[in-house]
Amino acid sequence: MVKMIRFALFLLLVSLLVGLIFYVQQEEDIEKQSNIGLEELDLVQRYQDSLNRLQKPVEHDKIPEYTTKIEDFEAKVETLTAKIVFSVSKSNHTIYRREFLDVRCKQILSSDLNSDMQPEFWLLVSQGKNRLIYAFEYQKGNLKAVHFPVLKGRQNFGYAGNDSLHVDKSYIVRSFDFQNDPYSDLSEGIRACYYSFGTDRSFILNKTLDLEHIQQ
Repeated sequence: MVKMIRFALFLLLVSLLVGLIFYVQQEEDIEKQSNIGLEELDLVQRYQDSLNRLQKPVEHDKIPEYTTKIEDFEAKVETLTAKIVFSVSKSNHTIYRREFLDVRCKQILSSDLNSDMQPEFWLLVSQGKNRLIYAFEYQKGNLKAVHFPVLKGRQNFGYAGNDSLHVDKSYIVRSFDFQNDPYSDLSEGIRACYYSFGTDRSFILNKTLDLEHIQQ
């Protein structure tokens, strides 16, 4: 009788041990599956983050290059394939837009030379070896083109290009290289033409200066 009881207890202990082993193994399998799931989730998350960090393609044919601001106006030039786009905005609203074909922008300036509270915008572009200047004035909610004077007579002698524009007080100044001008005291140098701009949208050439090249 005692032997039977001992045998029964032994079987019970063995059953409990087998059950405990099975339970522990099941817990380990569940934990392993859980860990794999978390790792996969983390991998997906990191992949999504890497996608989000990828830079969007840049439009290489549309690159803002030149800007100028005056009061609440902003003018800018964008270079596209075989053309540029000149636009002017007022209080962040575009009021003017124009395309120029087969040219390259060299400069853009803004001013109010005639102090009439209507800003002017100056655009210097190159077309091959030629340099062209476009002028605009804000009037009644829009931009009006203004005819910029061409070089004439004494100004044009020995013209050698390399034009630039700058504003000097109440003048818009066009500068360029010159050489072999028989009427100049210099064999070569820089010529600066000072123009004033009236309220009637007319230009007056006030003075012309011949200057030596500054040695770098």
